[in-house]
Amino acid sequence: MIITLSHPVNYRDTELTQLELDFDSLTGNDLIQAEENLKRSKPDASLWGSLHTAYIAAKASHIPAEIILTLPAKDFMNVYTSAINFFSATDSEVSRREGTDD
Repeated sequence: MIITLSHPVNYRDTELTQLELDFDSLTGNDLIQAEENLKRSKPDASLWGSLHTAYIAAKASHIPAEIILTLPAKDFMNVYTSAINFFSATDSEVSRREGTDD
């Protein structure tokens, strides 16, 4: 999934005009690392809140969470919504499979 940014962001001497979020490539370890990074930066943060989702999006885009967090609000919400939609769709897939009589 590609998010076109409303304002370019500088990262490693490169101006990013879009972010590629590859949620399909994430592993369980990636999700655990995102949670660990979240807890290191803000121990009281809630899981699956906007900050945690930013850390997951950082894993999916291979850029630091600090970059995600400095995006303009509109871009941040596009990233956040994309992550939530991905995981909601995944949850729906599991629910459909669990509800079948195989």
